[in-house]
Amino acid sequence: MTVPNGEGLELGRPWIEDLRWHRDQYRQSRFQWSGSEALLAATEFTHGRQDFTSLMDLRELNLGRRAATEYAAVCQRAFGEAARQARRSICPTSWVAVAIELDSTVDDCSASSHFATWSSPADRTNTQVDRVQRIVDGLYFSNPLIRAWELKQLWDLYTAAENILEDTLIDLVVELDGHRRAQDIADAIGVFTVAGLSHRVDLQRNQRGVVGDPRRTPHQYR
Repeated sequence: MTVPNGEGLELGRPWIEDLRWHRDQYRQSRFQWSGSEALLAATEFTHGRQDFTSLMDLRELNLGRRAATEYAAVCQRAFGEAARQARRSICPTSWVAVAIELDSTVDDCSASSHFATWSSPADRTNTQVDRVQRIVDGLYFSNPLIRAWELKQLWDLYTAAENILEDTLIDLVVELDGHRRAQDIADAIGVFTVAGLSHRVDLQRNQRGVVGDPRRTPHQYR
């Protein structure tokens, strides 16, 4: 693999080797989650509720979905900060090497780092981020690349929770269609127009499908 600024890659080689050992030692990661835990994470934003049937429920579900999005964004910024620190030593001119080691993409790493850079420390932490940070601090081997890897697992968990809430929200939108005015449904989820509502439904269906679609099943490792 040819990476720009190969000298940086050599300086960061011990971090890469430590992460690979870490993943082998802990069967990928120290922080692990299952599909049922992703569902449990989703219910953190619905006060434990899993069943929704009315327009009022739709409004509450939309609030929960927005809260999950904000929570996941905090996790992303925490990941971005750790990834940015790792990149400085591994390859300061490119995200490629870091993205490969983190099973991520250049775009995700770059965007997350950007969001972290333009945020305050308070915007990069929450209860779960603190928990993962403590886990990493307690490891025998610890470096920014391992920290980024573990925080990525947390970010993925809350992204999965966010997706579950969006699936549930769109399912309810479809159920209410024909029983409630389309504009009332659009208003309930914060969409200005019926056309915007239709686009939101189409986007979710194209990306995630209907109930039972395997794309809806959350997986920690891709």
